[in-house]
Amino acid sequence: MTDTVYDSQQKVTRRQQLFFWGFAVVALFMFLGRNALWGSEDRWAEIAREMMLTGDILHPAINWQVYFDKPHLTYWLILPFGYLAGGLNEFIVRLPSALAALVGLYGTMVLGRKLFSAQVALVGCWMLLTGYGFLFWARAAAADVANLSAIVLAVAFFYQVEERAKFKEYFCFYLICFAGAWAKGLPALVMPFVVIAPHLLMEKRWRKHLKISNFLAFFLCAGLYLVPFYLAAIQPLAPGQTLPNHDLSGLELVWRENIVRVFMPFDHKDPIYSYLYNLPRILAPWTLLIGVGIAGMIRQWKTLSMRTRELMIGTLLMFLLFTASGSRRWYYILPLMPFCALLGAAGLVTPAGVARWNRPAVALMRYVITIVASLGVAAILSFPLWKRLLGFDLPWLLILAPPVAGVLALVVMLCDNQPGSPLEHLSGLPKRLAAVLVGGSILTAAVFGAILPSLTAFRTEKPFHLAMKKDVVGIPPERFFFWRDDADAKTLFYLDLPGAMRSTNVVEDEALMTGLLRDFLRENAGCQVVVFSFLRPKELEPLARAVKAIGVPLDVTKPTYSEQPVENISKKSSKRRGAWIFTVPALEELK
Repeated sequence: MTDTVYDSQQKVTRRQQLFFWGFAVVALFMFLGRNALWGSEDRWAEIAREMMLTGDILHPAINWQVYFDKPHLTYWLILPFGYLAGGLNEFIVRLPSALAALVGLYGTMVLGRKLFSAQVALVGCWMLLTGYGFLFWARAAAADVANLSAIVLAVAFFYQVEERAKFKEYFCFYLICFAGAWAKGLPALVMPFVVIAPHLLMEKRWRKHLKISNFLAFFLCAGLYLVPFYLAAIQPLAPGQTLPNHDLSGLELVWRENIVRVFMPFDHKDPIYSYLYNLPRILAPWTLLIGVGIAGMIRQWKTLSMRTRELMIGTLLMFLLFTASGSRRWYYILPLMPFCALLGAAGLVTPAGVARWNRPAVALMRYVITIVASLGVAAILSFPLWKRLLGFDLPWLLILAPPVAGVLALVVMLCDNQPGSPLEHLSGLPKRLAAVLVGGSILTAAVFGAILPSLTAFRTEKPFHLAMKKDVVGIPPERFFFWRDDADAKTLFYLDLPGAMRSTNVVEDEALMTGLLRDFLRENAGCQVVVFSFLRPKELEPLARAVKAIGVPLDVTKPTYSEQPVENISKKSSKRRGAWIFTVPALEELK
C-alpha cells in the first residue's frame, strides 16, 4: 500500500507567514470595538466591570448577584486590559476572544505542520480564520473561541511531545486542557482525548503513557482547576453581593452545566440532526472546498497515512459525541472547525497540486467570489439612491466597505491569471487556490470586520443608555426600578453604577407588581428615582394603572428617555425601553 505523502520539507517563507498573520490581525481586530454589546456579551462586560469595582475575582456577579453559570477564566482575561486602559469598553471585553483566536490559529498551524505539511497547515488556517463560526465568535465577548483554541492547542502539543513525554510535558498538556475547562467547561478536557483516542489505541500506544508522571500531572492540574471554586466557597462575598436564588455552588454548577445538561438537558434542545446542517454552516464560505477535500480523502482512504486516518476518525468521534449530547446549540461544535479545515486542506493540497476532481469546486468558488466582489464594487453606484428610496443616510463605513473589499478581491482574482502567480509567492498558497482563499477571505473579513460593525448605527440600546447616563449619576442604584423586568446587564454596564439595582424579575401578576412598585416608591418618598419599562402596551397600560392607583402624577406616554428608532426605519416600540426620572411625592401624598 502506497501512502499519500505530504512534503514535510516544503517551505513556507517568513514573508508568507507574516502575510497570513498580518491578515489575521486585521480580520480579527478591525473595528473590533465599534459594535455595541449584543446577545450574551453583556454578561462578560458586566461581570468584569463588577469584578473591577469590588476587587472580588472569585465571585462572578451580575447586578451584585453571584453568577457561576460559566467558569472564571474568560472574565479574568478581560481584567488586565481593563486596568491598563483605565476602564472597560466593547473593544476591551472582546480583546481576549480575538487573542484566543490567534492562539487557536497557532495550534492549528502547528498541528497541520506536524501531521501534513507547511502548505496544508497554511491552507487550513486560511479557511479556519475566515470561516463563519470562527470569525463570528472571535470578534465577540464569549468563551467559545477560547474553548476551541484550548482543544486544538492541546492536540497539537500532544503530537509535538508524544515521543519524549515526561512530567513537564504531561503537566503542560493537562494545563492547556484545564485552562479550556476554566474558560468554557469540561468539553475542553474531554475532546482532546476523543481526537487522539484512535492514535492512542492504534498499536496500543496508550501503554506508553501509563506512567506515574502522567497521573501525577493530571491530578496536580485537576487540583489547580478546583482551587478557584474552593476559594470562592470559603471566601466571603464582596459587600453588597448576594447569592443566587438556587443553592448550587460553583462546582455544583460545573456538574450541572457539563454533566447533567448532557444527559438531561434543561435548555438548548435542538434536534439530534441539527449538527448535520450546523457544521456546514459554521464552515461557510469554505464548506464546499472543505467538503470536497474531505470527500477526496475518504475516496483515497487506502492510500492515506495512518495519522491522517486517525485524525479523521477522531474528528468523526468528536462530532458523534457532540451529537449524542442532549444539549445542542450551533456554536457548541466550533471545536470541530480546526480539524475539519486541516482535513479539507489536506484533501485539496496534494504533491501534484489541486487534484483534477477538486478543480470544479475551486472553479465554482472562483466564480462566486468574482461575482460577489463585482457586486461590492457596483454597490457604490447604488448608494446615492438609498437616501432617496429609504429616506435615511447609510453609515460611511457601510458605504465604503463593500467597494473597497470588492476592488481588493478582484485585484487578487486577476493576479491568479498572471504568469508565475505573484499571489502564490506572496501567500505561500497553491496556485489557483491562492486567489480563491485570499479573495474570499478579504470579502469575509470585510463582512465581519466592517459591514456588520457599521450596522450598530441602527441599534438604539447604547445611545439610550448613554444619553440618560449624565442624569442618573447622582441617583443611588437602589433607586432604580424595573417594571415587570429584571435588571438588564447592558443597562448596568453602560450606566456604570457603583452598586446593585433593585431587581423585580418578570412578574405577570399586575396586583403583585403594583404592590412592589408601591413599596419602592414609599421607601423613596421625596427622592429622585428611575423607573424602567418596555414601551409596549402590555407593559405601559398596567404601569399607567399602577401609578394612578399609587397616586403618582406620572405620564407613562412621555418617558424622560426612550430608545429612539432610527428615522424612517421603524416606528415600532415592541423591543424599545423607556426610563422615567422623577421625584417621588411625599409619603402622605401616596396611596
